Amino acid sequence: MIKVHLDTSYLMPLFGLETSIDNLREGLLKILQKKQCVFNYSSVSIIEIKWMIFKLIKKGQEEKSLEKRFTQALSTLQMDSRYNLVHFVSPELNEVSYALRRLGHRDYFDTIIAGSALLAADMLITEDDPLKKVIQRYF
Repeated sequence: MIKVHLDTSYLMPLFGLETSIDNLREGLLKILQKKQCVFNYSSVSIIEIKWMIFKLIKKGQEEKSLEKRFTQALSTLQMDSRYNLVHFVSPELNEVSYALRRLGHRDYFDTIIAGSALLAADMLITEDDPLKKVIQRYF
């Protein structure tokens, strides 16, 4: 089984949130049909998505429907064996996150997500170019 760590942007469609990544839904559906992959995601990504939802509510979007979709997406992630939650509290993960910050990436959540991928996955799928560069320097 190939362990693929999904950055927050790749979880957003599951929660009904728009992303700027072209053809993301179609691409994810193709990947999900492949049985040889397990998809890791960080609990930090769930926190980031919840903040996005709070911002949408502040801008006037309907809270009840956003919360319902959030609950449904969480249920899907928990029940679907293709998804694996990676918790962000561990000494090893803190060390990797710290190393990535020392290499110049200042977004703490990004370093936790990348660190989770480095420790628990075969690959990270992200659109964050500065983060990709820091990960390359990590090696």
